[in-house]
This record gives sequence, C-alpha cells and structure tokens, in this order.
Amino acid sequence: MLTTIPLIPAIGLVFFAAVAGSEVGYWLGHKLGPRVFSRDDTWFFNKKVVEKTKEFYHHYGARAIILARFIPVLRALVPLTVGMSDFGWRRYLVYNVAGAVAWVAGLMTAGYFLGTIPWVRHNIEVVVISFVIISSLPLPIEIIRNRLKNRTS
Repeated sequence: MLTTIPLIPAIGLVFFAAVAGSEVGYWLGHKLGPRVFSRDDTWFFNKKVVEKTKEFYHHYGARAIILARFIPVLRALVPLTVGMSDFGWRRYLVYNVAGAVAWVAGLMTAGYFLGTIPWVRHNIEVVVISFVIISSLPLPIEIIRNRLKNRTS
C-alpha cells in the first residue's frame, strides 16, 4: 500500500533529518578528530593534514559546507572534517541549516513537480542515476582542473 505524505510536512521531516545527520557528523569529527590526529603521524593522519583542513575551512567554510550538500560523497565527509578542524559549532550550524534549506527544499520541490511528468515517472531510474552522476561531476572536474593548473605552473 502506497501512502503519500504532503509536500510541506515531507520537506520538514527531511530537513530535520538532514540537519540532524550533519550535526552528528560534526560532533563525531569534533570528538574523535583530536584523538585520531594526536597519535603518531601516518601517511594520512598527520598534523599537516589537520593544518591544511583548518586553512581550507577558514578560507572556503561557508561555500564548502553549503555546496557539499549537493555532492553525494562530500555530503557525508564535510561535516566530519569540519568538526575536526576547530570550526566553530554555531557558525557551522548556520551553514548547515542554510545548506539543508537549499538542498531539501530545492530537490524535493523539483522532484515533486518532475514526478508529475509522465516520462519522468515512468523512467525514474534513468532520472535518478543521471542526477547522481551529474551532481557528482563537480568534484572530479575540480580535481582535474587543479592538476592541470599545477602542471602548467
């Protein structure tokens, strides 16, 4: 039996879940990060990585937190790394909420109205897979762009 939830309450529920999930990620990073990075340096867990992470969020914090919502892998990783980087919780909360508003309201509203189009409804797998691929492209494109830029410099 298929039950439907009206759009506005559904947006509210998903918004709450999105904010809460990212807050848990931030908290885990904040609590566990210092323990992980206080051990002896390894190739991945070292003080240089922590400093670069702090610099990155100091410079790109708002953009990174808000835009990470739209990139599947980063959506899970950014809250953890922000928590590890001594980024203030209140400041993080503001960006977390702003990103959740844009992501949840935008995507759920688009999905709601796109679902009224018969072709989309009958080809939902193609639409979802296409969306995941397209939303994942900015990260590899940025990595490739930076590598090309560094080669010419």
